[in-house]
Amino acid sequence: MRDPHLTLEQKIGQLFLVGFPGREPEAETRALLDAIRPGGFLLHQRNIESFDQIYDLTTHLREMSAIPPLLAIDHEGGRVDRLKHVFTMMPSIAELAGTGMAQLRMGARIIAAEMEATGLNLDFAPVVDLRSPRSIVAERCLAAEPGEVARLGSAFIEELSKRGVLTCTKHFPGLGAATVDPHFSLPRIERTKRQLQQEDAAPFVKLFNEADMLMVSHAHYPGLGDEKPIPASLSSRVVDGFLRKKLGYKGLTITDDLTMGAVTSIGLTPDLFLRAFEAGNDVLLFSQTTPLLENAFKTILAAARKSAILRRRVDESLDRILTLKGRIEFVPLRYRAHLKSRINRQIEKLRKSAVEISARALTV
Repeated sequence: MRDPHLTLEQKIGQLFLVGFPGREPEAETRALLDAIRPGGFLLHQRNIESFDQIYDLTTHLREMSAIPPLLAIDHEGGRVDRLKHVFTMMPSIAELAGTGMAQLRMGARIIAAEMEATGLNLDFAPVVDLRSPRSIVAERCLAAEPGEVARLGSAFIEELSKRGVLTCTKHFPGLGAATVDPHFSLPRIERTKRQLQQEDAAPFVKLFNEADMLMVSHAHYPGLGDEKPIPASLSSRVVDGFLRKKLGYKGLTITDDLTMGAVTSIGLTPDLFLRAFEAGNDVLLFSQTTPLLENAFKTILAAARKSAILRRRVDESLDRILTLKGRIEFVPLRYRAHLKSRINRQIEKLRKSAVEISARALTV
């Protein structure tokens, strides 16, 4: 999907993936969305009330977008299960990985079915950070060894891809060593460049050609050359230098949520979000429609109007975005009413099986 006739404003709108409050965009939010025309939406539990409501919402978001939108959610199971009020709560993918590949694949197939039944097309998963005992993401990690993380992550991606659900590995170049939560402050990852390349980033590299995009973290990695505290998502050394030039990544990148404390705590200026784009990211993620979002859009638009170099960067990112969107195919599901009960039965069966496997392991 390529449209050379998009205006500069429309092109820059495609660089944004945004969240909003409520079960549907209210008037003020709708006005902001109409002005920006974002390339996609991130849904949270605050947006989700019921099986029919979430499907109606994704249909509405699709209909109000001239270009097919990315309709995203964080769904890893466990405590990161945004659909737990719609379906029976899923075990975490990390938990299922501990009970074997068959269980993980079954869980991934159920997540794909949930996404399809609710009209969503992008899962911000799998987490391919390395498990470390003290890490703030330990319970969300698949394994501690890079090769095993890549093997399990590949299976998850494969199962979602079969149902047409897009995937996103996170949080590059790895949050496994983080002991501070980036939702509130900036973690500092004390890993050398060699450790990051050979260990933390290794699963991402192995999955470059399998996952549909990659999310850049909000941690500071002094080993990659940034002496002053700065999130990787704002660092050209990390995104353009390490990820693209050193590791050779050609795919789509998205920042982690730019309203997190790890970003906002370093000083909020409009240029901060321009910096995230100039660092080499293609898509900027804002979980909330706040003045920050409007300021970011206007700042990048004004800078692009003045700079041919920046306009070329916009076109490069747009090409990646539209190429990915060209693979989105929405087909309304027949007999949707029966899907919820079928999916819930599958989850109950999965949970029972996982418990039995764990019990057998304890008796060995």
